[in-house]
Amino acid sequence: MPATTRLPYLATAALSGLLFGAGLYISQMVDPLKVLRFLDFTAIPTGGWDPSLAFVIGPAIVVMFIAVRISRRRSKPAFDTEFNEPEFTHIDTPLVGGAVLFGIGWGMSGICPGPAISLIAFWPPDLFLFLAAMFIGSYAGALVIPSGHDKRLALAR
Repeated sequence: MPATTRLPYLATAALSGLLFGAGLYISQMVDPLKVLRFLDFTAIPTGGWDPSLAFVIGPAIVVMFIAVRISRRRSKPAFDTEFNEPEFTHIDTPLVGGAVLFGIGWGMSGICPGPAISLIAFWPPDLFLFLAAMFIGSYAGALVIPSGHDKRLALAR
């Protein structure tokens, strides 16, 4: 990346991260109980289900849909040399398995990696345990299923 785009790129990344973190905090997605109440569909008959997080994901999907459509009309991004789109476009067993494990972990704890990083600002009591488990699990997963770029790309095609 040329030095002339490095600072604007990093500033945009920092601002985006701050905006994302603030959005997680304002929407209360950093509150594990709020997330667990949203994920507990068995509480619908008793009125204990909290559908409010659907009002977070709905607008997020609309905004991202529009942003992707606008970006596809551009030849290159404002502060980078090329768009970074996913190289792997096939749905395969490791992807589905990882998504299932992610969902189980999110459902058990009410925290996923994005909100966990945002929670570092407040450092709730059990966050260290979650972060340690997340990093150990990520490392162990990489040992069990090496995800080398060339191997993964060959499998995806």
